[in-house]
Amino acid sequence: MRIFLDIGHPAHVHYFRNFIRIMEQRGHRFMVTARNREHVTDLLNYYQIPFVDRGAGARTLLGKIRYLLVTSWLQYLRARRFKPDLFLDFSTIYSGFASRLLKKPYITFTDTETTGLYRFFIRPFTKKVYTPVCFSRHLGAEHKRFNGLMELSYLHPRYFEPDPSVLEFLNLKENEPFAIVRFVGWAAVHDHGKQGFSDKRKIQLVKSLQRHGRVFISSEGPLPETLEPLRLKLASHRIHDLLFYATVLVGEGATMATEAAVLGTPAVYLADFKLGNLSYLEEKYGLVLNFGTSQKEQGMALKSASMLLSRPGTKSNSGRQAEKLLEDHEDVTIFMVNEVLRNYEKVSK
Repeated sequence: MRIFLDIGHPAHVHYFRNFIRIMEQRGHRFMVTARNREHVTDLLNYYQIPFVDRGAGARTLLGKIRYLLVTSWLQYLRARRFKPDLFLDFSTIYSGFASRLLKKPYITFTDTETTGLYRFFIRPFTKKVYTPVCFSRHLGAEHKRFNGLMELSYLHPRYFEPDPSVLEFLNLKENEPFAIVRFVGWAAVHDHGKQGFSDKRKIQLVKSLQRHGRVFISSEGPLPETLEPLRLKLASHRIHDLLFYATVLVGEGATMATEAAVLGTPAVYLADFKLGNLSYLEEKYGLVLNFGTSQKEQGMALKSASMLLSRPGTKSNSGRQAEKLLEDHEDVTIFMVNEVLRNYEKVSK
């Protein structure tokens, strides 16, 4: 079986890397195309996944439209040479055109309710859309839910074992309280019109946390000058080791908030929109605290994060909840493998 897989975000590398490994061990072949953006190429190279660079994208609306048209055509040309039996991605929107012209099935995954514009481009082409069980919207007849979270495709204990040497690398002592703060760039199409912390609030947040422990900052964009020394300098593939040992995660990144929760680290998440997986993790497991972006909500988030960082029992409590979460859900990589082989392998023969 020949699978054409497109990658648009660092998280997508993690979602599919174990799927690729298992399927290749069974004799199936891949063409992977990838957007050249923060950490994507680093991760693909680290996991030794050959790929075709499809460019860095664009920031302006006109640039995005041009990139969509040009890239969709180039994806078709690449796929025509590769002759895939199946197209697969995490709603990156660039494979649908090729799948239609080549008359091959196209399946996609998503866990983000706010990506309606992407689904507008994808829906005419998709045979099936897969989402976590907690996805709060219904996407029509082609929609299928699985009992899990995307992050369980790589943070499930079958695939992930934390490496404690990350603590020594950052001069952290065992059980020393510390926080990771995540700021995003707000440049994606589904982020249009949204914004996160102001520079003033970023400084307030970090100073508040520093009263109780060390702070490491992961940021897609520039930081205020006073915070730049706290920027995390760590290889992309090691971030999950650090998340496992962190006392708390605070920030604007939904993927990292979910990863932290799955690893037993409570997350304080701030955004002006609701996501089904984060609401689910808050309501059923208490592993995420969701806040809006108003001044009042940011202040409440600040207090909650400081309390979690200073409280001795934070990690043991969240660790127990993460164990329950694992018991309640399936290995998502195995779900992917079984689903593809059951429904699409016969199409390729």
